[in-house]
Amino acid sequence: MSTVAPNSDTARSSDWAFKQLFKLESKCRSPTPALQVEAIGEFPKLLDQFPFPTLVSSAFLKLGDLFRSSPNSLRYHIAQVFGASQQHLAQITQTEELLKRILVVLYSNDPIARVLALRLIGNASLIFAKFPEAQHSILLRYQSSHPLEIVAAVQTTESMLSYSPEFLEVVWETVLSKADDPDVLDSVRVQLIRSLQHAAPNLMLSTLLYSHCQHWACDTDSTNIIRCAAMDTWKAIIQRHNELQSVDAKHISGYVLHDLASLRRSALALLGKWKPKGQTVDASCLNEIQQRLTDCLHLPADSNMTIVGFGELRLAATVLARIEVACGNVNASQSWLAAYKYAARALEVFSDTTFATSSALSLNMSGQSSANDRPGIDPVYRLLISSVMLVINISTILDSSEYRSVTATIVRDSWLAITKRGESASEARYLRRFLRKSWSWCKSMRVESSVIAALQDMVGSLSKPVTCQVINIGSSTRYFDCIAGVCRNNMERFVEALNLSNLADCNSRAVWHAISVALACQKRHLKSALSSMAVNAISQWSKHLYSLIDQPDQHVKDFSASGPPAWMFQIIMSLLSANGYWSTLHELCQAPPMHCLSSNIQSWFYAVSNIAVAEASVSNITLYTELTDMSLRTLRAMDTQGTPCSYRLFLVQLRRELVCLHYEWSYLQTGHSTSPAAHFVAKSLAGRTRSLASQTELVCGTFSLIDTDTRKWLTQTQQSLQRAMCTFDAMSTKSTAANSDIFDVQNVATAALSALGEQSLSFCPGSTFLSEPPQPTIFIESRPDLDSGSSPFTVFTGTEFHFVIEGFLRLPQCALPATPQQIRIAVWLSDRPFGSSNQEFQVCSEY
Repeated sequence: MSTVAPNSDTARSSDWAFKQLFKLESKCRSPTPALQVEAIGEFPKLLDQFPFPTLVSSAFLKLGDLFRSSPNSLRYHIAQVFGASQQHLAQITQTEELLKRILVVLYSNDPIARVLALRLIGNASLIFAKFPEAQHSILLRYQSSHPLEIVAAVQTTESMLSYSPEFLEVVWETVLSKADDPDVLDSVRVQLIRSLQHAAPNLMLSTLLYSHCQHWACDTDSTNIIRCAAMDTWKAIIQRHNELQSVDAKHISGYVLHDLASLRRSALALLGKWKPKGQTVDASCLNEIQQRLTDCLHLPADSNMTIVGFGELRLAATVLARIEVACGNVNASQSWLAAYKYAARALEVFSDTTFATSSALSLNMSGQSSANDRPGIDPVYRLLISSVMLVINISTILDSSEYRSVTATIVRDSWLAITKRGESASEARYLRRFLRKSWSWCKSMRVESSVIAALQDMVGSLSKPVTCQVINIGSSTRYFDCIAGVCRNNMERFVEALNLSNLADCNSRAVWHAISVALACQKRHLKSALSSMAVNAISQWSKHLYSLIDQPDQHVKDFSASGPPAWMFQIIMSLLSANGYWSTLHELCQAPPMHCLSSNIQSWFYAVSNIAVAEASVSNITLYTELTDMSLRTLRAMDTQGTPCSYRLFLVQLRRELVCLHYEWSYLQTGHSTSPAAHFVAKSLAGRTRSLASQTELVCGTFSLIDTDTRKWLTQTQQSLQRAMCTFDAMSTKSTAANSDIFDVQNVATAALSALGEQSLSFCPGSTFLSEPPQPTIFIESRPDLDSGSSPFTVFTGTEFHFVIEGFLRLPQCALPATPQQIRIAVWLSDRPFGSSNQEFQVCSEY
């Protein structure tokens, strides 16, 4: 039996979920063991599909009853369900009742049953960790003579400490005695020693643990795995009050040349916490540690460079650099020589490696990685970036102007090498972080001139992260002049090629990169001749391609030869919308060969094109609303088909209502203000203005990852709406004080328009307007029996919002404490994104 809802109609009510829960419970009581195991395995699927607190609590309580009365074979599977459904444990409302059912088994006479109970408590440590009954019962299990029970108690202790570090004070003596006991298995001792890392926040316990770690790591009778665990725990508890002493560092440094790689890494990681500069250290001790680390740096010289070997090199070089600073040996630094050597080698290997590149025509406007992307990060990328970051780290520690200058040159060379290569999606995330950090370091050390001088060579890069970084740098006021010349030349050659209809030899990446820099510069500063040239180039290219719509083969050929990659196409669209070039954006949306694109991408271009035409004709309210409604219908269809569009739907609908309010206030200002209908309309507009201000606040709070520009526009819109409402309230209060229900509608409309200002007619979205920001899914539970009948909406409050309404709606999670009115507006916008918004919005705001 499957627990997946067979169709959308059955999924509209949580009654179906509870029926499935009862069926699973019946099967769990079956005398056939196979059916019982199958039913227990269906619980995680049911909870994933319907994560409602009432259902989750009922399901886990039933599992607790089964665990108490079932044989050990089924208890094992029930414990596995608790581990597989940990994300739902926080919604259990009757934790104490569930714990009582488990403790009945934990205090039984069957050691295997007690082991399974301990496993279950460990899997559910999230909710059981702070209960004294659970802590005491685990402590008693250490007195058992059964080896499996001891192992289970240790594992459960480690799980409990992750959620309740205070539990360590309860089991402190017991854990230390077991960890010191040589008769206990080394695997168990290792788990116990590692669990003691949770003593780090406790000043007293971490001080006491220092000597124990010293004993475990330095004792000649300790095995290597005990030493590794001791060093890892020792590293975790190193703080200002118990810093690693030079004598201990000398002993630990003896393991950096050990044959066991794990022991070497643990020793180097521990030495990384040592600060010799702030201690009085004997010179012979420093020299001995320095010599060992120098030998460690030269060990991998005769072998191929690997990620694991480089990790040891990084740790050893960092510690050696600190020692050299303490000894004053900065000018003849062995750590710098080793780091420079491996960075040069990594750069050479990277330059000689062949990478695959992607096609320019494969438009993927969703921003998702393609199926051809290589999984994981290429080791060559990782070695280059890690070696360059090591050079940066060493030069920062040594604090020498000579080293900083050489490091800036290495950063520049690495950027130029990456410029010529493509990358997969996972490598792009890694590269973005590297580019951002290396550029920040160059600016902080005032050595960015080396990178700036090479910016012109990076225009037209095959790497998306490098392209975005160059756009960010080149569009700033400080560095724009360094790249403006090459951008102008690229665009002039591109326009010339368009006039000659010869696009085969143009460097399309360099052209679109230059266009992006020019548009980004205007977005951050004032309009320039270069931005006008960029807009003109886009317009000519779009018109040229649109003229080939009747020649499909030539259309595809020219687009492939001169068009930007999909991700740069989206950047250009975002910059055009942010700068207000809506007509050019409309022309750009007509350029791609639509017959080669998927229906989803065609719909997206159609929606954006309608929005662009609507914004370009915002002075014509009839045409504006017609085009906006067409775009909303397209976005709604895309959202229904699986492409997330909730954010764009909310934003476009909000923008539409804002423009309508502006024109209706303007009409009221110029119309007859003495009729009773005018007063009614003014009150209606005021209610809609107030509701729109609430909706703006809801969008800002719901989508936490909105870009800065869009959030700024939303904030300004909200402030304008609030000013308009304050003005209306003040005039209403004044008329009430004068014992009159009639107010001057024309003055109210004039004041409202003055408060709204030109903000209501300007739309300045950022980059997230064309790409849906991440959002968690919110689940809406249909429970008609809880509805009071006075309103079709009921709201649950708690850790998450659960909207109890008729049917399922897919809404974003609301992070701010929203009012029921705000939530109902959100429901209305999600359910009815187009139509006669004026009356429906007014009706909705009256709930």
